[in-house]
Parts: sequence; C-alpha cells; structure tokens
Amino acid sequence: MAVALAQDGSFGFSIQTQKGSFTTPDTWLPVTDAQESIALQKNYITLDMADTNQYENKYLSTGEWAEGRVIVPVIPGVVTNLLSWIQDRDSYNQGKWASLVIDCVNEIKKLTDAKVRSATFSFVKAGPVTCTLDVAALHLEAGTSANPVMPTSAPYIYQEADVELATGGGAPAEDVNCESISITLDNMVENCADGMRLAASGEPLQLYNTAGCRVRGSLSRDFVDNAVYADFAEGEEAALTITLQRGANTASLTLPRVLYTRDRLGLPASHSRRIRENIGFIALGSTDGETPPITLA
Repeated sequence: MAVALAQDGSFGFSIQTQKGSFTTPDTWLPVTDAQESIALQKNYITLDMADTNQYENKYLSTGEWAEGRVIVPVIPGVVTNLLSWIQDRDSYNQGKWASLVIDCVNEIKKLTDAKVRSATFSFVKAGPVTCTLDVAALHLEAGTSANPVMPTSAPYIYQEADVELATGGGAPAEDVNCESISITLDNMVENCADGMRLAASGEPLQLYNTAGCRVRGSLSRDFVDNAVYADFAEGEEAALTITLQRGANTASLTLPRVLYTRDRLGLPASHSRRIRENIGFIALGSTDGETPPITLA
C-alpha cells in the first residue's frame, strides 16, 4: 500500500526580531491535502433601528485580525525554526512573533505579527508525523509570489520514532507498543478580541501569552501488559520521550512528568480486533516551576 501526500500549497515563515516588522520567510513547508484555514476575520456590530426601519441597516467595525489552522509535515532538517516558534519565550514569558506567507495558488496571504496559539503533534502508525498549528496574527494582507525554497526530504514517519515510556515509577524505557500518540501544546495566547482594548486602528495591539504552556495528550497502546493501566489506577506519574531520527537529523519531545487522566480499556468484539487501551494524560512542569511540562528539541 502506498500513501501519497499531495502538495496543495506552501507555508513559509520567519521569526521576527521585533514586533511590527515583516521578515521574509526563511523556512518553507508544504501544505498537503488543503489543510489550511488561516483567514482574515472581520468583525462587525449591526444595528436594527426598530422605530424607523425594520431591517439591520447600520454597522460598526469592532476590528479585524487573522486566525486559523495549518497542518504541516515534520521534515528532517527543517524542524529547528518551527520548534523555536512554538516553544521559545522571552524574559517577559512572551512567545515569538513571526511573519508568514501562505501560497494558496490563486491567493497569497502575507501575515505579520503571528503567534502559535497551539501546536498538536500527531504520530500515527504507518503515517507521516504532522504538526497542526493554530495561529493568530495581528495583520493580514495580500502578498506576492515568494519563490519558496521547499525541503527536498520526505517527512518523518512514525516508524522513525523511538518512544520511551516510564512505568511503575521507573526510568523511561523503549516501548514498541504505542500505536498512535497525540500531544497538544497550548501556549495560552489571549483571544484576539482581548487585544482590541487599547486599539484605535481597527487591529489588535497585542496577543499576550497569559501563562506558561499547558500540555495535554493521548496515546493508543496495544494491550500487551497492564503497566500503563496500573499507573493510571494507582495515580502513578509517568514520563514520555519521543525521538525522531534520520541520519544526522533528530527532533525530540520530552515530557518528564505525565499524569494519566483516563484509560478507556474495554474488550473488543469477539475475534474482530486486538485489545487496545486509549489513554488520556496531562503533562506537568516541575514542582519548583523551573522546568516546563514539555521540551522540544
């Protein structure tokens, strides 16, 4: 069986040195299967002057911004900037601004002052590793052809992932029984409308990160033993590390404290499929507040 990935557009970004200054993208990724929904959001209040008119006939603008999602593959050699944009904070605990160019064939979107609201990494057996970016930006305008330089390598696939899972209070060890893993990093970015509070230009002034990241996830595991279920039942903390490697290129997600919140374990229909357990978890920072719940590297 062959799995085909059809490129429908290109997604380029560059981390800005300062807010308000567009920077030409230096990292490009393909957008496959039309998995992109970042759009200009125009917001109006309409008025119904009921005493003199039966219809909505007046309106006021309450501002505009851009938001939406894009799904990109995780590709060897093109990971460092992506992980930095998702994860890094400044001394005020604020995430990085980025400039984006999204080539949608008949429309090119140019965005300035964009932040990652959340990033979901998906690892599925026999499939490519992907990252779903939920993005918000202060400015969107029509762009021009950007001559993207696309990566030549194929995306990482799940078979290239080394999964280490700690069970029973022990150290992380290789686990070959996880069949899919999803990890979502929420950057706690305020709603775009909240950034309007000081704006007179019709665009938000800020997209504050209001707290450190929150991390939630799930995994599906072949029920070959009860190690994970026992940790769930006993409230035992675990740890999870996923390392992707191809040649000299590596990428990793490290979650030093994992707490299982559910384990939906049930028998399958007779002789129809294997037993799998579907586990939900949260990732925790260190008790001293110094170490985040996840490290991307």
